[in-house]
Amino acid sequence: MKRIIQILLTCLMIAGIIVILTIGFNVGLIYSENMQISINIGTSFEIKDIKEITNEVFKGQEVLIQQVELYRDVVQITVREATEEQIANLNTKINEKFDLENEVSDIEITQNANVKLKNIIKPYILPVAIVSVITILLAMLIFRKLGVWAVLYTTAINIVAPQTILASIYAVTRLPINRLTAAISVIIYIASVTLIFAHLYDIKQTRKAEKQEK
Repeated sequence: MKRIIQILLTCLMIAGIIVILTIGFNVGLIYSENMQISINIGTSFEIKDIKEITNEVFKGQEVLIQQVELYRDVVQITVREATEEQIANLNTKINEKFDLENEVSDIEITQNANVKLKNIIKPYILPVAIVSVITILLAMLIFRKLGVWAVLYTTAINIVAPQTILASIYAVTRLPINRLTAAISVIIYIASVTLIFAHLYDIKQTRKAEKQEK
């Protein structure tokens, strides 16, 4: 069973690498080229009320709604693109809903370019590199009797493989890369680093038991 799982994971990683090199990742709305529409409502509001309006105006489009500013009285609506007609319709419906008299000219519109994935992971590179080096050196020191190179290989694989599998899953399934992706990656990394020592300890105990049997 373990062998089958290893083969399946290897196939997944190969497929993931092929997809990444050919068509790349599916980037979510927040990291793709988008349009941010900011409207001052002047009072607190419920996200669900704005969602009802955007569902009508931007039918079938992915929409991100956020409350911004200190008093959370400005709504920021992010879409991949919006026509002048949609923006005017949006303004009209929000005016009707909240009894406002905003003009289309009062709406702040910001065009955002694609965010490169390397810029997303850049803040994590140095901390991950430092922790990884420390982890590898500690493992090589503590479990040196297992063989320095064997420990180095095992530790490196346990750090790299989970991240490669995660990236492959996102690539193959076309899950969108968003802010949650970074959080998931960090959690998996922390778990991987923590479990490395438990894995090496199990190997040490297994070898010890094998020697005693001989």
